[in-house]
Amino acid sequence: MDRNPRIKKGLGVTVVLLFLSTTCIPVLASEGKPDLIIEDIITKPDNPLEDKFFCRVKNVGNATIMEIIDVDVIVKRLFLGIFPIRTVRSYHVGGNNGDGLSPGETRDFLFAYGSYLPIRGIYRYNCVVNPDHSIDESNYNNNFFSKTYNAFFGYP
Repeated sequence: MDRNPRIKKGLGVTVVLLFLSTTCIPVLASEGKPDLIIEDIITKPDNPLEDKFFCRVKNVGNATIMEIIDVDVIVKRLFLGIFPIRTVRSYHVGGNNGDGLSPGETRDFLFAYGSYLPIRGIYRYNCVVNPDHSIDESNYNNNFFSKTYNAFFGYP
């Protein structure tokens, strides 16, 4: 009945190989690329009366970044703690210490001193790392971070 079973086997093996190659190529293409995220906005004391504000950037990819890492921070005043009214501050910071940012490593980027931040109201801090996509990453969808601060008795 089957005249040539080798042709069927060869065709089956070819289909399996084509399927595996198309499913593995995207995985291989994403290997060896960095992936930047912003973990948090943190404060560190500068002196007893003032704090420094930093964006903590982490490389969750699997390649070291040697390029300059840019971070944009936009501070918006919120009405009733929900609706953005206006932008009150914006910062563009960046840098690289020359030794790169290895996979799993974090780096803090100073964007403001407490005395430069608004002192009364509710504010949302929107941060974007690598905003112009100048660094080739495996995922650009996780580069945004937002945090709301209540500043009623001084800066947040």
